[in-house]
Amino acid sequence: MCREQLGRLPREIDAITAEGAAVLAVSADTPAEATRLQQDLGLSFPVLSDPRGQVVRAFGMFSGAMGMPEMGYVVIDKRGRIRTRQVDRRFGGSVDEMVRAIREAKT
Repeated sequence: MCREQLGRLPREIDAITAEGAAVLAVSADTPAEATRLQQDLGLSFPVLSDPRGQVVRAFGMFSGAMGMPEMGYVVIDKRGRIRTRQVDRRFGGSVDEMVRAIREAKT
């Protein structure tokens, strides 16, 4: 499912980057698997490897109940503060909400 949602983002990526935002994906995969995922899906943004879940835990996106990262998105402002944290298993179709969160983070 995560693969499916990531695959939907390239069609909408311009709306996000037009706001001046950088897009990064974080995966629990190994570095080689994350690179292959990026290539297989033709993503224009990096897929970072976080097999121990340190980054997703720091961003509050790890599900202890499931024992794995949650799907969703985090908006971080220019000062490095988390402005939005959203668990969203259909994040590939939530670009409008992401853009709204990015705009709010800029104010």
